[in-house]
Amino acid sequence: MLRENFDKAVSWVQERIPADLARAVSANDLTSAFDALNALPARASATFLIPDLFPGVSLETLYVHDVGKHSSDAGVSDTMTRPGSVSPLALTAIGTAIAKELQDTGTDMVHYPLDGEAEVIVFIPDVRSTVLHATGTTLLTS
Repeated sequence: MLRENFDKAVSWVQERIPADLARAVSANDLTSAFDALNALPARASATFLIPDLFPGVSLETLYVHDVGKHSSDAGVSDTMTRPGSVSPLALTAIGTAIAKELQDTGTDMVHYPLDGEAEVIVFIPDVRSTVLHATGTTLLTS
């Protein structure tokens, strides 16, 4: 079932990215990137913000670890720890597809509920304060 979902996600990305980017990134690279993104929440023990998950794409990603809590402290990852098998180009393609979808639908964020009590919110940087406020998240930065 998960593989089928990844196949649909790969097709969804390929339909939304420019042709030159689609030629440059393989379906296998996209599948590997989705697999790595899918594994992130299982390793998480706290809420965190990744401002550069999608290289070259102006989107931020907030993983909310415990949705039911009224407030959450979050760290900011300066850079995502990317396993060697994840192609930055594949992440750029995924981010480009999400950005296009946001533009086409006139929205500034998308919410992905996860199994359990977690969620991922991908959003344009201009609405960071709104997303943090809505989720009760306070960023802890150095």
